[in-house]
Amino acid sequence: MTQRAPWIALALCVVARLVLALGTEIYPDEAYYWMWSKHLQLSYFDHPGLVAWAIWIFGIRPGAILFGLATLFGVFKLARALGGDQSQAAWATALFASTPAANLLGTIATPDAPLLCFWVWALFALVTQRTVATGVLWGLAMLSKYNGILLALPVLWFWRKEPKRWLLAGVVAAIVTSPTIIWNAQHDFEGFRFQFAHGLGGGGGLNTFVEFLGGQVLMAGPLLLILMIIWLIKGPRVSPLAMALIIPVVFFGYASFKARGEANWSAAAWIAGCVAVAMLALPRLKFAALVVNVVLVVGGTAVLVVPPRPIWGNPAITKLHGWWPLKLAQTEAIPVITYRYQLSAMTTWHSTLEATTFAGRRSQYDLWERPRIAKGSDALWISESWEGGPPAELVDQFESLRDVHWMTDEKQTAHHTFNVVRLIGAKRDL
Repeated sequence: MTQRAPWIALALCVVARLVLALGTEIYPDEAYYWMWSKHLQLSYFDHPGLVAWAIWIFGIRPGAILFGLATLFGVFKLARALGGDQSQAAWATALFASTPAANLLGTIATPDAPLLCFWVWALFALVTQRTVATGVLWGLAMLSKYNGILLALPVLWFWRKEPKRWLLAGVVAAIVTSPTIIWNAQHDFEGFRFQFAHGLGGGGGLNTFVEFLGGQVLMAGPLLLILMIIWLIKGPRVSPLAMALIIPVVFFGYASFKARGEANWSAAAWIAGCVAVAMLALPRLKFAALVVNVVLVVGGTAVLVVPPRPIWGNPAITKLHGWWPLKLAQTEAIPVITYRYQLSAMTTWHSTLEATTFAGRRSQYDLWERPRIAKGSDALWISESWEGGPPAELVDQFESLRDVHWMTDEKQTAHHTFNVVRLIGAKRDL
């Protein structure tokens, strides 16, 4: 049973990904990245461009699932390259597949999906001494998400006595990720500045650090995380594997003292952690960790796909369900304005109407040409009930406004309540 356990667990986790992909609606950030794919460019305000290019080629969730499967294969190959036998490599793959982080990030189309893929393959190229391939894959990791820069330390450590190899890998990586650099240079380095402020810009403290720690327990799995710590205590503290585990956690742990982060930011660490745990001679504990995580993944997927009524208001549920009323915006056939870039993207996804943002957090929408609202014409304001109505400075630019009430289908479950206001008669061209 122990020999079959990783393969059974792996199959269950892959099936869970497919169920999650098919059983939930497009996530708001996915709609935002889909909008990027409709405006292909070198990079974007929030992240590098690879996620948008992948959506343009593969579609939204098919691309994420393909990256996720390639990541799992990369974990297997990395374990083998580090001296593990086929059984240990299978355990490493199953353990990583069973982490809630891998399950979500291998299904939902975010920059983390390609990041994890190219991260693990960059580590594989590094430990197998493939200099150019390391540079290319490291560059692709950075082209996926800025987090990819953290691979610099494992690469530097591994080739610290071979500066020519380190330099060559770095040059190749810089060339591959140059679209991001070029775009930032053309836009006053706004993307770099935004992410620096987003990750280290203040507003954090002990409470956000505790939140970060709780997120890591949830994303890695509680028992598996303990086994990673055991490996760090018993195993080599200075190695590419140890550094690839420690660096993301330490860096984003430090960042959590500065600003509120996201639990997924350090997800790449669990790749090295799972390979390391697979090498431990603790079969019962590994089996228990795998079982705990599979239960979390399968149970979590069931809850996300068919949420029980008492938790309908949970953000994890509302972000994946009940956006269908936005289709009703089609009946207005005028440009849409919202507070949030995610809601603007979701509105376009469901209604095909042009949308933009006003007074919300700066985003890619602020860099795109906005939908033209001619003098005397109307626009539609949409916000969720908790956001309130249109801001006064927007209302002042129209002659009047009127609440819009959409006739909804009572047979469909709506997890969102929207404020819809028709802004009538623009006082000037907007």
